[in-house]
Amino acid sequence: MKPPGTKKTSKPAGMSEKIIRLLEIYTMIARKEYPSVKSLRGRFNVSERTLYRYLELINMVDAVEYDHEKEGYKFTHGDRIKKLIISQDELITLFSAGQAVSALGTSFRENFQTLVSRMFLVSGKVSPENTGIIIKTSAPILTGKMDGVLKIISISINEKRSIDITYRSKQSKTTGTRLVDPYGLIYYEGIWIVIGFCHKRKEIRSFAVDRILDIKERYLYFEPRKDFDLNAYLSHTWGIVDGKEVKIKVKFNAEVADYILRKEKWHSSETRNILPNGDVELSFTVAGTDEIKRWIYSWLPNAEVVKPEWFRKQIQKELSESAGNHS
Repeated sequence: MKPPGTKKTSKPAGMSEKIIRLLEIYTMIARKEYPSVKSLRGRFNVSERTLYRYLELINMVDAVEYDHEKEGYKFTHGDRIKKLIISQDELITLFSAGQAVSALGTSFRENFQTLVSRMFLVSGKVSPENTGIIIKTSAPILTGKMDGVLKIISISINEKRSIDITYRSKQSKTTGTRLVDPYGLIYYEGIWIVIGFCHKRKEIRSFAVDRILDIKERYLYFEPRKDFDLNAYLSHTWGIVDGKEVKIKVKFNAEVADYILRKEKWHSSETRNILPNGDVELSFTVAGTDEIKRWIYSWLPNAEVVKPEWFRKQIQKELSESAGNHS
């Protein structure tokens, strides 16, 4: 592949900008742009030695050769093998997705890196550091067993197999065993939640994965309830915690109205009303109040619960107690 007399390059080092350059060079060859080492040096500002190393890696994926007529590199087998062509926008999306996936924990980050490596037959770590895009989200709550627990749950969801879990309840502070048919995994505000049918309670329940002390796969296959839809189930909650349905109206003063209105909707059930003085009223129908309450508190002192009255009084009581703690 290299011109005669060129020394053999050393084994490639770890990946950083390298994988981005590799994908760009691969795409240029696939598009029949016939890039040469000279043109690539001008594009990437790296040494000839480095570029020959890149070409060797690409040659491992699909044989390339120098075309003397075109004065650049081409794929030896032409269009016999369909080439993967990635645009710059798609490349940015790929690495931005990698950064978002990395926030979900070690297992997801390593799986993503393995996937990209297999796609392009290169080894090393995927580094999205040069995309200029940062995905900032809540760091996951992880325990020593989390990766293994998540893997078992994911496989069981896919294969529709029940799981036995030993679970520490937040409300009752007790530990017990449950047989669960897992329907889905949800990542919300740093917490992994498995939602499924609990055979003990005979109803759909949510279980925080970090509270699962032990898990066992069962070779007991289940059929999901036909009347259950995970997306529909989550559309009623504010986040992921279910509860009794309640209609809530919240008023935000004009000082924060712009921040409230910049988002098209805060919840699927939302209706909004802009008042003459610039205040904004939002109305919701949600299952349970704990999560929306925390959201309302995040807007204090610029938010006021209007309805229902009992929820308004609950807020007043809690805020009074909090004020007392800070006196």
